[in-house]
Amino acid sequence: MYRSDATSELSYRAQMSFRDQGIEPADGFTGDGFVVRPLVPSDVVLDHEAVMSTREFLYHWEQEPPYPPEDFSVADNLEDLEQMDGEHRKGTRYTYTVMNADETQTLGCIYLAPNDDRMYRTAEVTSHDGTDLSSIDATVAFWVRTSTWEDGFERALLESVLGWLRDDWSIERPVIMTNEKLDHQIASIESLGLTRCFDYDRDKDMYTSHAYRAA
Repeated sequence: MYRSDATSELSYRAQMSFRDQGIEPADGFTGDGFVVRPLVPSDVVLDHEAVMSTREFLYHWEQEPPYPPEDFSVADNLEDLEQMDGEHRKGTRYTYTVMNADETQTLGCIYLAPNDDRMYRTAEVTSHDGTDLSSIDATVAFWVRTSTWEDGFERALLESVLGWLRDDWSIERPVIMTNEKLDHQIASIESLGLTRCFDYDRDKDMYTSHAYRAA
């Protein structure tokens, strides 16, 4: 088991999906100049353009480089979107696209995973405030295209997402995930007063990931 205030390797009982825990996906929402809704395979062309335009950032965000590779194709992206759509439908992970208001451009993506998701099974976790990974019910990660940073969209989206998690989900203890390399995203998160509660490391990751208490 995870030991608070220590670094230890996680071991889990049989994985419980969101659906097993009774956490169904919320509908999307409309914000100021943007729309959040479930990501579906038909979004493939717009999503691919956003991914490739944000390639340098995603290399560090993704943690399993090289992603996307230089020759990452629309067909490759379709495979990813079909997998994510399948996970969304099964209730194992939930993924949402972020679009501009008329849905002609993808602005980013939001990912929700349960606390016993496969990415955490070999992680070494260090708590900063006594928070046990098993005590949270969802991790939330997101990215936006770097061209939106100057207008403050990263912070604005996160602020809206925090309200959405609070008002439209049955999730009670989410955390927002980032990593030590992503200075801009860390600044956006901390500007909203979120508290860093634990870190995790995996052997294959380039950077230490940080979890911020979202509620």
